Amino acid sequence: MSTPSAEEFSELQLSVAALTDIIKEMSSRTASAAAPPAPSPVNLPASSEFVPPISLTSTNGASLPPSLCSCFPDIEAAVITAIITHEFKAADLHKLDPTNHDKETAYTFNGSTNQFEVSNRVAKDYKNPFSIIIPLQHYFRVVSFHVGNPMVTDVFYQYVAHLLELIAEYEWTAVLNYHSVFFNRQRTEMAAGDYSN
Repeated sequence: MSTPSAEEFSELQLSVAALTDIIKEMSSRTASAAAPPAPSPVNLPASSEFVPPISLTSTNGASLPPSLCSCFPDIEAAVITAIITHEFKAADLHKLDPTNHDKETAYTFNGSTNQFEVSNRVAKDYKNPFSIIIPLQHYFRVVSFHVGNPMVTDVFYQYVAHLLELIAEYEWTAVLNYHSVFFNRQRTEMAAGDYSN
């Protein structure tokens, strides 16, 4: 093993300091958050799979907390809003995949409505478990930060462990279909304040 250069060592020290600050912030937030109030249900119009771009104001007119947007600068405000209002669907996970940020939005023509709609072509590119697990990690980080409940992190690890068990036993396409149905059903429970599953 070679000795790191002074520059590499300096970068390592900065990384360790940044991680230490994040851990301190998360532990102080966890310690100060006794019992978060139950989120009030948000009545949003029926949404399609497309989350329209918005400013830092959510769809119900409330401003997103600046800390939420500043903690996740690589995630669009519209996506954060969809996540915290539990309107974010399994087919939208590609929006949290860092490898998809540079891809342009694709549209398809719906002959029954005579309108162009956002295509889920990118969502169909979930070719392996990591294409779901990495975006899920970002999803749960936003949810956990928003609700201030450390139980959300535990649920994430339990869910990923469950997915990995399924992946070891079944074909990926079957696991992906299961994940999509389960994820979309859990949104209703989370909207009611139940983050236990």
